[in-house]
Amino acid sequence: MILSLDDNRRLTGKNLLSDRPGAIIDAFVSGIDKVTVVNVWSTYAKQLLNAVNWLDETTFSRVFEDGISIAISAPLDALYAACDLNELAWQLTCDELTQTPSEESISAAISLLKQTIVEEVNPKLLELIKQSTFNNIVYLVDDDEFSLGYGPSSQSWPISALPDVSSLNWSQYKSIPLAYVTGTNGKSTSVRIMSQIIKQAGKCCGVTSTDFIRVGDNIIDHGDYSGPGGARMLLRHPDTETAILEVARGGILRRGLPIDNVDAALITNIAEDHLGQYGINTVSALAQDKAVVAKGLLPNKENKGQENNRLDKGRLVLNADDEHLVALAPDLPVTKSWFSLHEDNTTLQQHKKNGGAVCFVREQQLVYSYGNEESIIIAVNDIPMTLNGAALHNIQNALGAIALAKCLNIENKAIKIALSNFASNVEDNPGRGNHFSVKNAEVIMDFAHNVHSMEAMAVTTANMRAKRKFLMLSHAGDRTDDEIINMTKTALKMQPDFIIAAELAPYLRGRTLGEVPQLIVDTALAYGMKRDKIYIADSPHEGAKHIVEQLHEKDLALLMVLSDREEIIELLLDKAFV
Repeated sequence: MILSLDDNRRLTGKNLLSDRPGAIIDAFVSGIDKVTVVNVWSTYAKQLLNAVNWLDETTFSRVFEDGISIAISAPLDALYAACDLNELAWQLTCDELTQTPSEESISAAISLLKQTIVEEVNPKLLELIKQSTFNNIVYLVDDDEFSLGYGPSSQSWPISALPDVSSLNWSQYKSIPLAYVTGTNGKSTSVRIMSQIIKQAGKCCGVTSTDFIRVGDNIIDHGDYSGPGGARMLLRHPDTETAILEVARGGILRRGLPIDNVDAALITNIAEDHLGQYGINTVSALAQDKAVVAKGLLPNKENKGQENNRLDKGRLVLNADDEHLVALAPDLPVTKSWFSLHEDNTTLQQHKKNGGAVCFVREQQLVYSYGNEESIIIAVNDIPMTLNGAALHNIQNALGAIALAKCLNIENKAIKIALSNFASNVEDNPGRGNHFSVKNAEVIMDFAHNVHSMEAMAVTTANMRAKRKFLMLSHAGDRTDDEIINMTKTALKMQPDFIIAAELAPYLRGRTLGEVPQLIVDTALAYGMKRDKIYIADSPHEGAKHIVEQLHEKDLALLMVLSDREEIIELLLDKAFV
């Protein structure tokens, strides 16, 4: 029998298991019925909740392939104590099921829990939250600060020096237009497009992403800001007039949603990536996790569920070409907008028939339709990032951004200008399908790191005409052999004439030098490449340099770059080659 605690953490927002804050444990379980384990834990958890007088709190659970997730709801000002309570319930469960005598009495443990709660609770904070909710005022809270209002109206106080409720002028605190963006691929690109659209609409857009946090044209900090911390920093910034928040799988699972009551949300697509963490082992489970953004939508109290009425708040934008999202959609009780590369898509057509908002491609034009109104937004070939229609994934990204922008009531003119100016370069969209002209040849640099994104780039370059095609691949060592083989096999859909396998020395992660490049070489050989057309490089920079030296006019190169990015950009912009 295996009962192994994997992770114990706080949930600060709506999450996969519930709509309430609390604490969650992920545990590996085998050799015993998982439901039995959950039932024993639930009994202890409820006993402990009652013992500490948390009578309004409850339990939640999820059984997955090799384990369970077990959670309790808890007061927002006592989440660390909630983690202790949940872990105690888990330990008591393990002791009972393994017939191990407990080292301490339950009564002593409960006394310690009560003391922890007394030290953590903050009644003044709870009263502020209660009054904020009563007055319909947005707020943010973390370990250090409490704030009211977003953007220009935001005001913050230290948790240790909170204001009296009676001293506040509640009317001065306002919200701003807000949207979530999630999905497996295309999140950062969609966020960046939305930033440009909102700028063209005359507003200062703040964005969080896995790359940086930015307000207007100013990057506040580089790093992964796709979680609640980034959202709080952005929404407290006085210059943020509209916020587009990228929320990634990990952030949702670790802490839950950053905020509630956003105006709209976009799910770009669902594909296999980062499986095996936090009990998410299948693409279907991953889709459920991404769909948590629907819980954060501003409720449409008027005309709820009536697609034929114009609803400008609380809409979920979904990709009708994604089978996982189509399957999941009926379980999401929110107003939806759909987009598709194909006007005759069944899901899209049914939604359109019901008067719902849709966005699609018709005769190389991107069209938006809602109710009885239809607008041609822009031609595919007028969007630089589509590479004259070859980059189908970027057409999808444009469609999703249009649908999301319309949820925020942005005019078509602003959308068109932004899309016509947004390019696949290192300024507008660093690392994502960046296009260079080198020696009158075309070079595309990307950092696709899963099969889905690799397929997008392979299809793009397969659709582009060239005299010769070069492909450079590199993979991090923590990928399995099967993952490396599948990504290499997918990349070969480009039909390259030459392939460069580059070593990633900083990312060996347990592998030996040469091991990953050899997997790339072996896969290329197995799928028909000749050995004299394959080159092994000691680094991505060396591989890119080798390709640049070989390029002739009208050649095409696809560089999958996971490291040495700045050096490779400098190489590709070198005036000796351009």
